[in-house]
Amino acid sequence: MLSDFRVHPSLATADTARARTWYAEKLGIEPAREWEGLLVYSMPPTMFTVFQAASAGTAQNTVAIWLVDDLRAEVARLRARGLVFEELDYGDDDRTIDGIMTSTDPKTGEPVFNAWFRDSDGNWISIVEQPEHPGEPHVEPGYGLMLAASDLARARAWYEDKLGLEALHVVDDEEVVFLTGMTRFSVYTTPAAGSAKNTVGVWRVDDLRSEMAALRARGVVFNDYDLGAIRTVDGILTDPDDGTLNAWFTDSEGNVLGIVEDHGEPLL
Repeated sequence: MLSDFRVHPSLATADTARARTWYAEKLGIEPAREWEGLLVYSMPPTMFTVFQAASAGTAQNTVAIWLVDDLRAEVARLRARGLVFEELDYGDDDRTIDGIMTSTDPKTGEPVFNAWFRDSDGNWISIVEQPEHPGEPHVEPGYGLMLAASDLARARAWYEDKLGLEALHVVDDEEVVFLTGMTRFSVYTTPAAGSAKNTVGVWRVDDLRSEMAALRARGVVFNDYDLGAIRTVDGILTDPDDGTLNAWFTDSEGNVLGIVEDHGEPLL
């Protein structure tokens, strides 16, 4: 089942060399692995990838969440490296002050701190410090996937029905959190839903064909692409260099998601 495997954010860039330099200079992180057109960043137990795509910069919503233990310390550290944090104002109390938005966790009543920045391609990334919820699995600090939705109820139903996932918790009409392979991802309401024209999240699986069969049985439709050098056959793209298998599908909100079976050197 897809729920047995970890999912990670996939961020698009128009120039991997530029992105590599930006992440090194502004965040102080280096790729654990890299190939032409692909950077792999390890933040155990999570990871994220940056890949070259013509559609880079189309996503107008938050695409990744970075969980930290001390947000103010991280903001100070990153500002010292020249990172600029966004100032947002959604009215009422939903606004940043000096780059930080403070809210209250509806389950615990404890404060939640958020800050946002954009990378060199305009990808929105959120830094979050939040309390753990009693009875829920412990999650180590690291990167997680954020998926945009224009209709949260529809999105929740799609992920439960088509992918067989169970909601870990729901935050009012704003966010649904799912657990998969001991990684979390969030689906949240935003008017920017559907803006990303690139892959935004990837599951890495042991047997891609069996996962596809199971998902097709649940009604998932896989995307076919024919871009000359990149062409799927029955929904599967086989890497000519190492035989890695790739497949993509689109959720109810227009988010493109991938599943990969690594046949070459594992990413991590």
